[in-house]
Amino acid sequence: MTAVLEVVNLRKAFGGVIAVDGVSFDVHAGEILGIIGPNGSGKSTLFNCVLGQLQPSAGEVRIDGQVTTGARPCDLNRLGVSRTFQLLQVFPQLSVRDNLILAGQEHQGSMASRLFGRADAGLGEAAAQMIEFFRLSHLAEEQAGLLSYGQQKLLDAAMAFMAGPRLVLLDEPAGGINLTMLGHLRERLQAYHTERKATFVVIEHQMEFVMALCTRVLVLAEGRLIAEGAPYDIRRNPIVIEAYLGH
Repeated sequence: MTAVLEVVNLRKAFGGVIAVDGVSFDVHAGEILGIIGPNGSGKSTLFNCVLGQLQPSAGEVRIDGQVTTGARPCDLNRLGVSRTFQLLQVFPQLSVRDNLILAGQEHQGSMASRLFGRADAGLGEAAAQMIEFFRLSHLAEEQAGLLSYGQQKLLDAAMAFMAGPRLVLLDEPAGGINLTMLGHLRERLQAYHTERKATFVVIEHQMEFVMALCTRVLVLAEGRLIAEGAPYDIRRNPIVIEAYLGH
């Protein structure tokens, strides 16, 4: 079976500094893959090489068997790839509903259809469903900038799933939110995965969040893949304990 995402011997150097050093892994349909590692381990650089923000120094990236190494983010959008960033990408002056509609437009239609089509771009019903699913109904008409940080993180995640993408990459979705909202976000992501068989990859510093959410975990250290396995095994791996947990 062809993997949704294949990363083969990916390498990224900045001058003499090697940020990602020969990393290879696959992501299969319906999987939630977690990528963890200490600060400076190369996680975000790896994500950005996969998603076209950075050009890899070597190696190959494939989406559904198609080589996409160095492809622009807009081209990856058309292939059904979506992402979130460490820094929120919501539009603070727009309502929650309009943020979702705008996110959906990135994955469909032409410039002409956006200019001359329906005001909601035909995405009103899909936005309403996403609002309900992520428990944002009471905030649907609120400006995104007036939401709490945790609510904005929830909206950011909903925006990434808005167009029903083939693959979603979430960059530190739990960063900076309180434990109550953290549990809510994890529960919604798990529910989305269960109901829609979604495939996504999560980079995250919050160890418990990854271990509770992901079906498989990769561990990076100094740009290299040092461990891979089920959360239960990763917790007890002495190499991971030394490199990541520091005790």
